[in-house]
Amino acid sequence: MYFGACTHHSAARCDAFAQVKKVGLFNGLYCQAQLAPINAQFDGVMQLAIILMKMMRTKLTWFLILAILSILMLSGCSSLFYYPDKKRLYYDPKVVGYAPEDIFFTDAAQRKLHGWWFPAKKAPAKATIVFFHGNAENLTSHYLQLAWITDEGYNLFIFDFPGYGLSEGKPTPRSCVESGHAAVDWVAKNKSPGGPVIIYGQSMGGIVALRTAIDKKSELNLKLVVADSTFDSFQKIARVKLAHTWLTWPLQPLSYLLFSDRWAPQDLAAISPIPVLVIHGQKDMVVEPELGEIIFDKLAEPKAFWRIPEGAHTDVFWRHDRQYRAKFITFLEKLVHP
Repeated sequence: MYFGACTHHSAARCDAFAQVKKVGLFNGLYCQAQLAPINAQFDGVMQLAIILMKMMRTKLTWFLILAILSILMLSGCSSLFYYPDKKRLYYDPKVVGYAPEDIFFTDAAQRKLHGWWFPAKKAPAKATIVFFHGNAENLTSHYLQLAWITDEGYNLFIFDFPGYGLSEGKPTPRSCVESGHAAVDWVAKNKSPGGPVIIYGQSMGGIVALRTAIDKKSELNLKLVVADSTFDSFQKIARVKLAHTWLTWPLQPLSYLLFSDRWAPQDLAAISPIPVLVIHGQKDMVVEPELGEIIFDKLAEPKAFWRIPEGAHTDVFWRHDRQYRAKFITFLEKLVHP
């Protein structure tokens, strides 16, 4: 079960969230919380490196120290990419007007996984969106990114990767992909047999969504894949992070030695002829815009790119006067009912 739900002990917190939701600041607050552990770990390693380098005199020694520290930092792949929370209920859906159905299903490794099913508020549903969320917390802090779309006639299924929320196991590139396979299989079998499906991946969930789309496109009535604020390679995002400072810039090759892309999408062009929509804020400091450009360049037609001029990380539907909500609905209508 989740703890921290909206009871008389936490009503003020929930009321505050309701106000945050109204003014569209929810996503910005979430991003700060999401990134705190990553930034703290990286900053701590860099501070230690500076202290040690001041104690040394030779450039070779400096380089060796930096290499060792970078290996220590990067070798803990799971601790860098995944920040699950198994107990906390961040935002109670009942408080904000939603009543999702609890869904439990299993993946190929027989892990018991958990998801929330939000039925469309207008019947019949136009399509079902399977939402692959980002790397922190659990589905209770992510569902509001897309829950609003049920008002427009779309079902929404959000699930937790292994080790997140009520899902069993531990998050790894492989286990996350296996859970993605199981999620779309469950939807196709239990809620929308033969019905139109949209795969939506956000931040870390995007790399899993892209791989899932490649693996499962022949088994689904897949209408669209959305890659929102994401990347297609663990190695590349590690390299980009190492390139941020002069201290770690020479160590970029380590990202290819210490990370594996075995479970990353290998051939993005293979998603075609399924359309792909890439969304990326041009001021995203978490997953840099260049990583969205790499995805778009690798895709085959049909494809589209929404470059959000003032966009930060995963804020497309929560800021910008929410203009992209209407744009997204129009985009979907043309695909689902051409």
